Amino acid sequence: MNITFNRMNITLDKKKILEDSLKDRKIGMIIAETSSALIIAILALIGNLTLCLAIYGTRALRCIQNYYIVALAASDLLLTILCLPLGLTVVILGRWPFGDAICQIQGSFIYYFACFSVLTMTLIAVNRYIKMMHSVIIYQRFFTKSNVLISIAFCAIFSGIFLIPFVSQRFCFHPGKCACFVCKSRDGENQAVLIVPYTILITMTYPVITFCYSKVFRKVHLHFSRIAPSNIHENSAKSYAEEVKITKILFAVLIAFVMCWTPPFIIEFIDMFHGQYRLPRQVYLIMPFMGAANCAVNPLIYGLLQRRFREAYINVLTCRN
Repeated sequence: MNITFNRMNITLDKKKILEDSLKDRKIGMIIAETSSALIIAILALIGNLTLCLAIYGTRALRCIQNYYIVALAASDLLLTILCLPLGLTVVILGRWPFGDAICQIQGSFIYYFACFSVLTMTLIAVNRYIKMMHSVIIYQRFFTKSNVLISIAFCAIFSGIFLIPFVSQRFCFHPGKCACFVCKSRDGENQAVLIVPYTILITMTYPVITFCYSKVFRKVHLHFSRIAPSNIHENSAKSYAEEVKITKILFAVLIAFVMCWTPPFIIEFIDMFHGQYRLPRQVYLIMPFMGAANCAVNPLIYGLLQRRFREAYINVLTCRN
Protein backbone atom coordinates (compact mmCIF):
# COMPACT_ATOMS: atom_id res chain seq x y z
CA MET A 1 0.00 0.00 0.00
CA ASN A 2 2.77 2.46 0.91
CA ILE A 3 4.66 1.67 -2.30
CA THR A 4 1.54 2.32 -4.37
CA PHE A 5 0.87 5.54 -2.48
CA ASN A 6 4.45 6.71 -2.99
CA ARG A 7 4.29 5.95 -6.69
CA MET A 8 1.07 7.92 -6.94
CA ASN A 9 2.65 10.90 -5.22
CA ILE A 10 5.69 10.76 -7.50
CA THR A 11 3.41 10.64 -10.56
CA LEU A 12 1.40 13.63 -9.34
CA ASP A 13 4.60 15.56 -8.64
CA LYS A 14 5.90 14.90 -12.15
CA LYS A 15 2.57 15.86 -13.67
CA LYS A 16 2.65 19.10 -11.67
CA ILE A 17 6.14 19.82 -13.03
CA LEU A 18 4.88 19.40 -16.61
CA GLU A 19 1.82 21.54 -15.89
CA ASP A 20 4.00 24.32 -14.49
CA SER A 21 6.38 24.01 -17.44
CA LEU A 22 3.47 24.45 -19.85
CA LYS A 23 1.91 27.30 -17.89
CA ASP A 24 5.10 29.27 -17.17
CA ARG A 25 6.55 29.40 -20.69
CA LYS A 26 8.21 32.61 -21.81
CA ILE A 27 6.35 34.67 -24.37
CA GLY A 28 8.89 33.80 -27.07
CA MET A 29 8.29 30.08 -26.53
CA ILE A 30 4.50 30.57 -26.62
CA ILE A 31 4.75 32.47 -29.91
CA ALA A 32 7.08 29.87 -31.45
CA GLU A 33 4.93 26.88 -30.43
CA THR A 34 1.67 28.61 -31.38
CA SER A 35 3.01 29.70 -34.77
CA SER A 36 4.31 26.21 -35.55
CA ALA A 37 1.04 24.54 -34.52
CA LEU A 38 -1.04 27.05 -36.47
CA ILE A 39 1.03 26.66 -39.66
CA ILE A 40 0.79 22.86 -39.48
CA ALA A 41 -2.98 23.00 -38.85
CA ILE A 42 -3.57 25.38 -41.78
CA LEU A 43 -1.44 23.28 -44.14
CA ALA A 44 -3.26 20.11 -43.06
CA LEU A 45 -6.69 21.70 -43.49
CA ILE A 46 -6.06 23.33 -46.87
CA GLY A 47 -3.95 20.44 -48.19
CA ASN A 48 -6.38 17.60 -47.44
CA LEU A 49 -9.45 19.60 -48.46
CA THR A 50 -7.75 20.52 -51.74
CA LEU A 51 -6.73 16.88 -52.29
CA CYS A 52 -10.31 15.64 -51.84
CA LEU A 53 -11.73 18.33 -54.13
CA ALA A 54 -9.00 17.71 -56.71
CA ILE A 55 -9.84 14.01 -56.97
CA TYR A 56 -13.58 14.71 -56.99
CA GLY A 57 -13.29 17.38 -59.70
CA THR A 58 -10.75 15.65 -61.97
CA ARG A 59 -12.06 12.77 -64.03
CA ALA A 60 -8.60 11.30 -64.60
CA LEU A 61 -8.05 11.06 -60.83
CA ARG A 62 -11.38 9.43 -60.03
CA CYS A 63 -10.03 5.92 -60.44
CA ILE A 64 -10.82 3.17 -57.96
CA GLN A 65 -7.33 2.99 -56.44
CA ASN A 66 -7.58 6.68 -55.49
CA TYR A 67 -10.56 5.90 -53.25
CA TYR A 68 -7.97 4.84 -50.66
CA ILE A 69 -6.18 8.17 -51.04
CA VAL A 70 -9.49 9.98 -50.47
CA ALA A 71 -10.19 7.84 -47.39
CA LEU A 72 -6.74 8.65 -46.00
CA ALA A 73 -7.17 12.37 -46.76
CA ALA A 74 -10.65 12.42 -45.21
CA SER A 75 -9.26 10.79 -42.06
CA ASP A 76 -6.50 13.41 -41.84
CA LEU A 77 -9.00 16.18 -42.54
CA LEU A 78 -11.35 15.04 -39.76
CA LEU A 79 -8.44 14.71 -37.34
CA THR A 80 -7.39 18.24 -38.28
CA ILE A 81 -10.87 19.69 -37.76
CA LEU A 82 -11.86 17.75 -34.65
CA CYS A 83 -8.58 17.57 -32.69
CA LEU A 84 -5.97 20.10 -33.78
CA PRO A 85 -7.93 23.22 -32.74
CA LEU A 86 -8.13 21.84 -29.19
CA GLY A 87 -4.38 21.27 -29.06
CA LEU A 88 -3.76 24.70 -30.55
CA THR A 89 -5.87 26.27 -27.80
CA VAL A 90 -3.86 24.42 -25.15
CA VAL A 91 -0.60 25.65 -26.68
CA ILE A 92 -1.92 29.23 -26.56
CA LEU A 93 -3.48 29.14 -23.06
CA GLY A 94 -1.05 26.75 -21.38
CA ARG A 95 -3.87 24.61 -19.92
CA TRP A 96 -6.82 22.38 -20.86
CA PRO A 97 -9.98 24.52 -20.69
CA PHE A 98 -12.56 22.13 -22.18
CA GLY A 99 -13.52 19.73 -19.38
CA ASP A 100 -13.50 15.95 -19.08
CA ALA A 101 -16.18 15.12 -21.69
CA ILE A 102 -14.31 16.84 -24.53
CA CYS A 103 -11.11 15.19 -23.29
CA GLN A 104 -12.70 11.75 -23.72
CA ILE A 105 -13.90 12.66 -27.22
CA GLN A 106 -10.55 14.06 -28.36
CA GLY A 107 -8.62 11.09 -26.99
CA SER A 108 -10.96 8.67 -28.77
CA PHE A 109 -10.60 10.47 -32.09
CA ILE A 110 -6.79 10.49 -31.92
CA TYR A 111 -6.55 6.71 -31.47
CA TYR A 112 -9.37 6.03 -33.95
CA PHE A 113 -7.93 8.02 -36.84
CA ALA A 114 -4.38 6.76 -36.22
CA CYS A 115 -5.63 3.16 -36.47
CA PHE A 116 -7.71 3.95 -39.56
CA SER A 117 -4.67 5.47 -41.30
CA VAL A 118 -2.50 2.39 -40.63
CA LEU A 119 -5.20 0.04 -41.97
CA THR A 120 -5.81 2.18 -45.06
CA MET A 121 -2.12 2.24 -45.91
CA THR A 122 -2.10 -1.54 -45.55
CA LEU A 123 -4.87 -1.74 -48.14
CA ILE A 124 -2.90 0.60 -50.40
CA ALA A 125 0.09 -1.73 -50.13
CA VAL A 126 -2.06 -4.75 -51.01
CA ASN A 127 -3.55 -2.80 -53.92
CA ARG A 128 -0.07 -2.01 -55.26
CA TYR A 129 1.01 -5.64 -54.80
CA ILE A 130 -1.86 -7.10 -56.79
CA LYS A 131 -1.64 -4.34 -59.42
CA MET A 132 2.08 -4.88 -60.03
CA MET A 133 2.42 -8.64 -59.41
CA HIS A 134 -0.72 -10.08 -61.02
CA SER A 135 -2.68 -9.79 -64.23
CA VAL A 136 -5.18 -7.03 -65.01
CA ILE A 137 -8.02 -9.56 -64.83
CA ILE A 138 -7.15 -10.58 -61.27
CA TYR A 139 -6.70 -6.94 -60.23
CA GLN A 140 -10.08 -5.93 -61.66
CA ARG A 141 -11.74 -8.92 -60.03
CA PHE A 142 -10.52 -7.94 -56.55
CA PHE A 143 -10.60 -4.16 -56.76
CA THR A 144 -14.10 -3.37 -57.91
CA LYS A 145 -15.77 -0.21 -56.68
CA SER A 146 -17.96 -2.12 -54.21
CA ASN A 147 -15.04 -4.17 -52.85
CA VAL A 148 -12.91 -1.09 -52.29
CA LEU A 149 -15.73 0.70 -50.48
CA ILE A 150 -16.38 -2.40 -48.35
CA SER A 151 -12.68 -2.61 -47.43
CA ILE A 152 -12.69 1.06 -46.38
CA ALA A 153 -15.81 0.43 -44.30
CA PHE A 154 -14.02 -2.52 -42.69
CA CYS A 155 -11.16 -0.21 -41.71
CA ALA A 156 -13.64 2.18 -40.12
CA ILE A 157 -15.37 -0.62 -38.18
CA PHE A 158 -12.14 -2.28 -37.05
CA SER A 159 -10.78 1.07 -35.88
CA GLY A 160 -13.83 1.35 -33.65
CA ILE A 161 -13.19 -2.12 -32.25
CA PHE A 162 -9.50 -1.25 -31.75
CA LEU A 163 -10.59 1.76 -29.70
CA ILE A 164 -12.66 -0.21 -27.14
CA PRO A 165 -9.79 -1.20 -24.78
CA PHE A 166 -8.52 2.38 -24.74
CA VAL A 167 -11.95 3.85 -24.03
CA SER A 168 -12.34 1.42 -21.12
CA GLN A 169 -9.23 2.97 -19.52
CA ARG A 170 -10.42 6.60 -19.92
CA PHE A 171 -8.39 9.48 -21.28
CA CYS A 172 -6.49 12.07 -19.27
CA PHE A 173 -5.14 15.43 -20.36
CA HIS A 174 -1.37 15.20 -20.65
CA PRO A 175 0.29 18.59 -20.11
CA GLY A 176 3.40 17.48 -21.98
CA LYS A 177 1.55 16.22 -25.05
CA CYS A 178 -1.01 19.08 -25.01
CA ALA A 179 -3.79 16.58 -25.70
CA CYS A 180 -5.76 13.75 -24.11
CA PHE A 181 -4.28 10.25 -24.13
CA VAL A 182 -5.00 7.01 -22.29
CA CYS A 183 -4.41 7.29 -18.54
CA LYS A 184 -1.54 4.88 -17.91
CA SER A 185 -0.22 3.16 -14.84
CA ARG A 186 2.43 0.53 -14.12
CA ASP A 187 -0.23 -1.98 -13.11
CA GLY A 188 0.27 -5.25 -14.99
CA GLU A 189 -3.39 -5.73 -15.89
CA ASN A 190 -3.64 -2.17 -17.19
CA GLN A 191 -0.54 -2.64 -19.32
CA ALA A 192 -1.89 -5.88 -20.80
CA VAL A 193 -5.15 -4.22 -21.81
CA LEU A 194 -3.23 -1.53 -23.69
CA ILE A 195 -0.49 -3.71 -25.19
CA VAL A 196 -2.86 -6.27 -26.77
CA PRO A 197 -4.56 -3.92 -29.27
CA TYR A 198 -1.21 -2.36 -30.23
CA THR A 199 0.23 -5.83 -30.80
CA ILE A 200 -2.74 -6.95 -32.91
CA LEU A 201 -2.62 -3.81 -35.05
CA ILE A 202 1.14 -4.03 -35.66
CA THR A 203 1.15 -7.76 -36.45
CA MET A 204 -1.81 -7.33 -38.81
CA THR A 205 -0.35 -4.44 -40.80
CA TYR A 206 3.43 -4.04 -40.71
CA PRO A 207 4.34 -7.54 -42.02
CA VAL A 208 1.77 -7.19 -44.83
CA ILE A 209 3.06 -3.75 -45.83
CA THR A 210 6.68 -4.94 -45.73
CA PHE A 211 5.92 -8.06 -47.79
CA CYS A 212 3.91 -6.19 -50.44
CA TYR A 213 6.36 -3.36 -51.08
CA SER A 214 9.44 -5.61 -50.94
CA LYS A 215 7.93 -7.91 -53.59
CA VAL A 216 6.83 -4.98 -55.77
CA PHE A 217 10.17 -3.18 -55.73
CA ARG A 218 12.04 -6.40 -56.36
CA LYS A 219 9.92 -7.01 -59.45
CA VAL A 220 10.40 -3.40 -60.56
CA HIS A 221 14.16 -3.76 -60.31
CA LEU A 222 14.14 -6.98 -62.33
CA HIS A 223 11.76 -5.54 -64.92
CA PHE A 224 13.83 -2.46 -65.74
CA SER A 225 17.08 -4.39 -65.73
CA ARG A 226 15.64 -6.65 -68.44
CA ILE A 227 14.16 -3.98 -70.71
CA ALA A 228 17.04 -1.51 -70.34
CA PRO A 229 19.11 -2.91 -73.24
CA SER A 230 16.23 -2.60 -75.74
CA ASN A 231 13.43 -0.23 -76.72
CA ILE A 232 10.85 -2.87 -77.55
CA HIS A 233 7.28 -2.59 -76.27
CA GLU A 234 7.68 1.15 -75.73
CA ASN A 235 4.00 1.75 -74.90
CA SER A 236 3.93 -1.11 -72.45
CA ALA A 237 7.12 0.16 -70.83
CA LYS A 238 5.65 3.65 -70.43
CA SER A 239 2.50 2.26 -68.86
CA TYR A 240 4.52 0.14 -66.46
CA ALA A 241 6.75 3.10 -65.61
CA GLU A 242 3.67 5.16 -64.71
CA GLU A 243 2.49 2.45 -62.33
CA VAL A 244 5.95 2.33 -60.78
CA LYS A 245 5.85 6.09 -60.26
CA ILE A 246 2.46 5.84 -58.54
CA THR A 247 3.81 3.05 -56.33
CA LYS A 248 6.80 5.17 -55.34
CA ILE A 249 4.51 8.07 -54.41
CA LEU A 250 2.34 5.86 -52.22
CA PHE A 251 5.46 4.34 -50.68
CA ALA A 252 6.68 7.88 -49.90
CA VAL A 253 3.37 8.50 -48.09
CA LEU A 254 4.00 5.35 -46.06
CA ILE A 255 7.55 6.44 -45.19
CA ALA A 256 6.22 9.84 -44.10
CA PHE A 257 3.69 8.11 -41.85
CA VAL A 258 6.35 5.88 -40.28
CA MET A 259 8.70 8.83 -39.72
CA CYS A 260 5.95 10.97 -38.16
CA TRP A 261 4.32 8.32 -35.97
CA THR A 262 7.28 6.19 -34.83
CA PRO A 263 8.49 8.77 -32.24
CA PRO A 264 4.97 9.10 -30.74
CA PHE A 265 4.63 5.30 -30.59
CA ILE A 266 7.99 5.05 -28.79
CA ILE A 267 6.93 7.73 -26.31
CA GLU A 268 3.63 5.90 -25.74
CA PHE A 269 5.43 2.65 -24.94
CA ILE A 270 7.83 4.43 -22.58
CA ASP A 271 4.84 5.86 -20.72
CA MET A 272 3.12 2.50 -20.74
CA PHE A 273 5.99 0.64 -19.09
CA HIS A 274 7.44 3.37 -16.87
CA GLY A 275 4.40 5.46 -15.98
CA GLN A 276 3.36 8.83 -17.31
CA TYR A 277 5.14 12.19 -17.05
CA ARG A 278 8.70 10.83 -16.87
CA LEU A 279 10.05 12.68 -19.93
CA PRO A 280 10.73 16.41 -20.40
CA ARG A 281 7.95 18.53 -21.90
CA GLN A 282 10.01 19.21 -25.04
CA VAL A 283 10.17 15.45 -25.71
CA TYR A 284 6.45 14.95 -25.12
CA LEU A 285 5.71 17.84 -27.47
CA ILE A 286 7.02 15.67 -30.32
CA MET A 287 3.78 13.67 -30.21
CA PRO A 288 1.20 16.32 -31.17
CA PHE A 289 3.51 18.10 -33.59
CA MET A 290 4.60 14.96 -35.45
CA GLY A 291 1.06 13.58 -35.60
CA ALA A 292 -0.25 16.87 -36.98
CA ALA A 293 2.66 17.11 -39.42
CA ASN A 294 1.69 13.76 -40.92
CA CYS A 295 -1.77 15.18 -41.71
CA ALA A 296 -0.12 18.09 -43.52
CA VAL A 297 2.60 16.26 -45.45
CA ASN A 298 0.57 13.76 -47.53
CA PRO A 299 -1.06 16.29 -49.91
CA LEU A 300 2.36 17.88 -50.42
CA ILE A 301 3.84 14.52 -51.44
CA TYR A 302 1.15 13.92 -54.07
CA GLY A 303 1.53 17.44 -55.45
CA LEU A 304 5.31 17.44 -55.53
CA LEU A 305 5.75 13.98 -57.05
CA GLN A 306 2.95 13.78 -59.61
CA ARG A 307 2.11 16.41 -62.23
CA ARG A 308 -1.52 15.32 -62.56
CA PHE A 309 -2.20 16.04 -58.87
CA ARG A 310 -0.28 19.30 -59.10
CA GLU A 311 -2.42 20.50 -62.00
CA ALA A 312 -5.60 19.43 -60.19
CA TYR A 313 -4.52 21.40 -57.10
CA ILE A 314 -4.02 24.51 -59.23
CA ASN A 315 -7.49 24.09 -60.72
CA VAL A 316 -9.07 23.81 -57.27
CA LEU A 317 -7.14 26.72 -55.74
CA THR A 318 -7.84 28.99 -58.72
CA CYS A 319 -11.51 27.90 -58.87
CA ARG A 320 -11.23 26.57 -62.40
CA ASN A 321 -13.90 24.14 -63.53
